[in-house]
Amino acid sequence: MTIGRRPSDPWFDSECRQSKREVRRLERSSRRLKTPEATSAWYSKRHQYRALLWRKRECFWQAKIEAEKSKPCQLWRSIDALLGRGKTPLPADIDAAQFHNFFDDKVAGVRSTTSDAPPPSFSPNPSTASFSQFQSVTVNDVIAAVRALPDKTCALEPLPTTHLKAVVGVIAPFLTSLFNKLLLSGFVPEGFKVAYITSLVKKSGMDNGDVRSYRPISNLSVASKLLERIAAKQLIAYLEKSALLPRLQSAYRTGHSSETAVLKVLSDILLGIDAGDLSALVLYY
Repeated sequence: MTIGRRPSDPWFDSECRQSKREVRRLERSSRRLKTPEATSAWYSKRHQYRALLWRKRECFWQAKIEAEKSKPCQLWRSIDALLGRGKTPLPADIDAAQFHNFFDDKVAGVRSTTSDAPPPSFSPNPSTASFSQFQSVTVNDVIAAVRALPDKTCALEPLPTTHLKAVVGVIAPFLTSLFNKLLLSGFVPEGFKVAYITSLVKKSGMDNGDVRSYRPISNLSVASKLLERIAAKQLIAYLEKSALLPRLQSAYRTGHSSETAVLKVLSDILLGIDAGDLSALVLYY
């Protein structure tokens, strides 16, 4: 297995590294204990860590610009890096229509190659399992969902996520009323379905003049993501309580990932070897 090591930022020193370890430790403790005190300690330390990163970054660039003020060429290169300039721009000969047609053709090709696939099989639903409608959420549920959002902002947002977190106590009752009406009615506004799509090169070094080198990134609004998270939380809780999720599903589940799937395969192979069952090797290889 090849592991690529990404170099740390020049301002990421031992103090930042120690603070990051403490944040990870509190995060694991919060997920294990699931108490308000542990979660509050994690959020508080995470806020301090982000403030530390911001302060270190600011001090680094101020010192660098001050040290290079007598070297105009080097100073301009540093300013270009600070402003994010120098990144590979999109070629002028590829427009939005070409991207749209390429991705439409790609989806159509997938549907065409899977059109003759056998129909899916379904297991009978236990008689005790029932999910007729979503439950109403409280103001505290909405506040917790907002505070769990990453500090990223989509171009569609009229209000940055950091500002939303700062005023969530004021607007949470309005959001709670809105989400409850949408959950109980089963209606999703058209505005919640609009996404800001960005095309990114899949890997560095690929031809940026070829539409096949790109993958689309769709960013929904914060309100849409909040509604999605609230609905998913109730749905996943129902599926887990009713034992309706496949036992070996590794994607989109807490505590399950590609690493756990690989470990399961490796464990089965080793157990098969120990038991003298060579068919295990044939099965996986």
